[in-house]
Amino acid sequence: MSESSQFSEEKYNKMKQTEADLVRDLQAIVKDPSKEADLGDDAFKKHQNWLRIIMPNYSSKIHLGIVDAYDKDTRYQSYYDDKAGKGATKILSRIVKKHLAK
Repeated sequence: MSESSQFSEEKYNKMKQTEADLVRDLQAIVKDPSKEADLGDDAFKKHQNWLRIIMPNYSSKIHLGIVDAYDKDTRYQSYYDDKAGKGATKILSRIVKKHLAK
């Protein structure tokens, strides 16, 4: 295996692990909304890191545009809702918008 393919595999594994960790946080918040106060910062950072892995040109503006798409497109809404529970996408969107407004 060449170095570049090892890097790609490492990057892919990091992306999948970051997403799994984000989904776990969202599941916890869906089950108990009071946990958003404790897990919100981590969920934001995990989503941000996930985007940085797949988008070398990451910016806050792009991040905001993505969560706006989550709000408007049911395909995006179902992605996180299917993985973490109904309402997870709205929770993620709210968390991201709150953090990017700081």
